[in-house]
Amino acid sequence: MDTLTRMLSTHPKVGALNADLLAACLQACLECEAICALCADACLSEDEHLHHLTRCISLNTQCAAVCHAAASVLSTPGQGDHQLMRAQLQACLSACRACAEECEAHARDMGMAHCGVCAESCRRCEQACQALLGSLSA
Repeated sequence: MDTLTRMLSTHPKVGALNADLLAACLQACLECEAICALCADACLSEDEHLHHLTRCISLNTQCAAVCHAAASVLSTPGQGDHQLMRAQLQACLSACRACAEECEAHARDMGMAHCGVCAESCRRCEQACQALLGSLSA
């Protein structure tokens, strides 16, 4: 059992939520935030291709910010509002999807390995948000 899951399982008010799904989503958001920031920085270092990467950099930056916000909301499940959590998860899911699509195109068409790694992280976060969202809707 990882530390996030252990912490959530000791929380007195997480009972209505699936601690495993919440932990997985929180971890995915934190990872995706860091990966998107790193991808933006890597894109900024692509001197000869920089002009082709402005949208990617923008989406990386936006996705990192949305993942950060989602992680903040998910970190207060006991006092939080499930409606707000759903809205934040939807926003994160959308940001991750858009960033993944852009990064997948750069990885495929331009051979940008860092964009491929970023797309994978965004897809994992998208899936984790979808899984947690599905458990909230039930």
